[in-house]
Amino acid sequence: MEKDLLDTIVREGMYKPRSIQMERLLRWLSYLLTALIVMLFLFPWLWVFSLGFKTRTEILSPNIVWIWKPTLENFYEVLLVKGYWRLILNSLLIAVSAVSLCILIGVPTAYAFSRFPIPGKEGWFYMILTFRMAPAVVLALPLYVIFARMRLLGTYFAPIIAHITFTLPFVIWLMRSFFEDIPKEIDAAAMTDGYTRAGAFFYAVLPLVKSGIVAVTLFSIIFSWNEFLYGLILTSDATRPVASQIPSLIRPHGTLWGEVCALATVASLPVAFLIFALQQQLVRGLSFGAVKG
Repeated sequence: MEKDLLDTIVREGMYKPRSIQMERLLRWLSYLLTALIVMLFLFPWLWVFSLGFKTRTEILSPNIVWIWKPTLENFYEVLLVKGYWRLILNSLLIAVSAVSLCILIGVPTAYAFSRFPIPGKEGWFYMILTFRMAPAVVLALPLYVIFARMRLLGTYFAPIIAHITFTLPFVIWLMRSFFEDIPKEIDAAAMTDGYTRAGAFFYAVLPLVKSGIVAVTLFSIIFSWNEFLYGLILTSDATRPVASQIPSLIRPHGTLWGEVCALATVASLPVAFLIFALQQQLVRGLSFGAVKG
């Protein structure tokens, strides 16, 4: 009786042992592939991280030193002796200022592009995007000349304005796609309840794209934090960000690799912590809707 029941289940397709085994195999293969991809991206950072805790002798050893006694000598040298902790503050000031202004300007602008019948709207929109499409080096010389005539070279204003030039179009482009996924009926319902257009934007629409704003803010901070060229040519030693200072430790004769790796590790920690802390909002924001170009 039991054998007949089992034969019936298998024959009717209610139980497919081969399909289940194949599903398990594919699942484990996907886990393995994911782990390999993660290690591929993590290995360079982990290698740099480990070199920051090694001595110069261990770093330059012809044989890789897998077991060593960690030392904070490189971190002490770059942060306290050379005072490069100020570079972290410079990067923080530039990134936070530039991104804050981009969000304050870009979010309402994106809302206007998604809701209002602006004459020549698409033309204006794509003209804004051209600033993002152009390579940074193309605008480096014009910006340098402009800031030199305005006597802003060597100040924080020069890199902040330069970062806004490239980050603001990105904010407008991405936020417009988020706003277009919100039905316009929500605006109409809010204004029917007595809200003005501004009130509908702040109290009805904006909370719905909160995750999108978090994602855009995070990406903008990463762009600004890692930017190299403008931080190098538009700043002075007192205002230079950390990303533009790291290559100065690489010299033709006797590169201090321990200090390079220590400073690179410290420079990467704020962004890594930010991504880890906001990972749920980041995933939710990226899956909010398809990006429309």
